[in-house]
Amino acid sequence: MHAVTSSRGPRNGRRSAGFSLVELMIAITAGLIIMAAALAFVMSSMKSNGDYVLSTRLTQELRNTLDLVTRDLRRAGYDEASLSGASSGRVSPFSRIMLCDIGGNCVGGATAPTPPLTCVVYAYDRNAGQPGQLDVDNGEVRAVRRQSVDSAGRSNIGVIEYAVSTATHKPGCGDDGPDYTVFPLSCNATTNWCPLSDPTKLDITGFTIEDHSTNTGGVRLRDLVVKMVGRPAGTTEYSRGVEARIRVRSDCYDSSLTNCTLSP
Repeated sequence: MHAVTSSRGPRNGRRSAGFSLVELMIAITAGLIIMAAALAFVMSSMKSNGDYVLSTRLTQELRNTLDLVTRDLRRAGYDEASLSGASSGRVSPFSRIMLCDIGGNCVGGATAPTPPLTCVVYAYDRNAGQPGQLDVDNGEVRAVRRQSVDSAGRSNIGVIEYAVSTATHKPGCGDDGPDYTVFPLSCNATTNWCPLSDPTKLDITGFTIEDHSTNTGGVRLRDLVVKMVGRPAGTTEYSRGVEARIRVRSDCYDSSLTNCTLSP
């Protein structure tokens, strides 16, 4: 007879076994650490990307606002009848550019302004008006300034304002501004000051106008530097600044140059 053999191993052989409880806990802990690190990396990347988008948008908003100011100031002093005025010795009222501080004290005024200068009043000839004449009712006197206002439940929010003259009023740096407690925002019906920047989105923390003009032989060559600093409304985490150097195209011709700094 053939001997019967068993396919099973020896009784004292070691059987296959799974993870022990200690090993399983170590594996879970290591996995959680790796997952936490990966999650932290993803969250950090998302925050950095969000900050970059907000920073880019902030810079773009500041540049758009500054660009509007720059383009308008570059036209300051334009006189459609400048050639005839020069031949007759007439001093153009459009050549005047008045710079003021936050309190409304202006260069050439009774009280000297204290830097920084945050408001500018200027003028230029426009269509539908009389060439060479200052037509206030034709919106030929303009002004730009920074104001600190209370808006959307926040206090001391910086905003850039813009004003255009009408038949009843010529804008001044010390005039009242719009009502920022009522939305949508609108211009001040009496003083004609209007919001140029949105205080619910942008807080203009700094706005200065530096006069780098030079006088040469009875001519004042206009050169202004406008600087603007802002941050997203409601946060102090970061801010951005932009600036522009403006070569005003119209120079001021005056024998004493005293008229160049008066209000148009």
